[in-house]
Amino acid sequence: MSWLPETLLSPDVMESLLLVVAVFLVTTLSVRFVRRRTRAAPHVQRRWTANLKNAAWFLLLVGLMLIWAPQLQALALSLTAVAVAIVVATKELILCFSGSFMRTSSRAFSVGDWVEVGAVRGEVVDHNIFATTLQEIDGSHYTGRTVVMPNSAFLTSPVRNMNLLRSFAFHSFNITVDPAFNLFREEAAVRAVVERHVAPFAADAAKANAQIERRSGVDIQEPTVRLRFSTTDLGKYRATVTVFVPTAEAEAIEAAATREIMEALHERISQAREAKEAAGKADAPAVPASSSAAS
Repeated sequence: MSWLPETLLSPDVMESLLLVVAVFLVTTLSVRFVRRRTRAAPHVQRRWTANLKNAAWFLLLVGLMLIWAPQLQALALSLTAVAVAIVVATKELILCFSGSFMRTSSRAFSVGDWVEVGAVRGEVVDHNIFATTLQEIDGSHYTGRTVVMPNSAFLTSPVRNMNLLRSFAFHSFNITVDPAFNLFREEAAVRAVVERHVAPFAADAAKANAQIERRSGVDIQEPTVRLRFSTTDLGKYRATVTVFVPTAEAEAIEAAATREIMEALHERISQAREAKEAAGKADAPAVPASSSAAS
């Protein structure tokens, strides 16, 4: 027997062979006994035969597991260590793949959509199972920078799809003045200036607003000029203007409206100051002529 490999002569192998032979012999003898020595109906004999074979397979499996338990335990520990090492080494890749699966299953966005992920905003130009490429946008203008974002960011940051507001968007800007001037009385004048600047886009804005409501299935605010007054932390008066305008024209409309409003307010402040100075001079006491002559 010296020509046999040592692994074939190990106690575990010999015990396994003896167990297989013993189970095979016992099963064969039991099946023959059932078929030849019993007077049960054929279907009952087939049932007993099947039960005996299933029991034999179960006993063989349990016996082999008990015999090879130490080796199986060592193998399991080795496989566990290897699996942990693989997971640690490929953690980021696994997270990127998970983020890609979440994006695909949720249909968060597709190529051509405007999205905002965390602090990054841009148009999706390409994506794969590991990364998504964005053409960065600042406000409504392309910056020329390309952002390659790992898909793992979708698992930790909210993803905002702004494609519905790509053509038209709600744009807000502030008008801030010193509290010496009562800005709250100028609501009608401020509203009139803003409405005049957004009037050329009013019809298209109404259509875009209705289309967004149909596609999103929710009611959004009406595309009218909204004006809200408040104060800053320094106690100055502030008017917050919200308009629904073309995204590409939002900054130009803000600049033009702000300039006209500030010029009108500055003119009124100057007129009020001049009127106050004139009233102060009129109320001042006149100097007697004799006094001035004596001096």
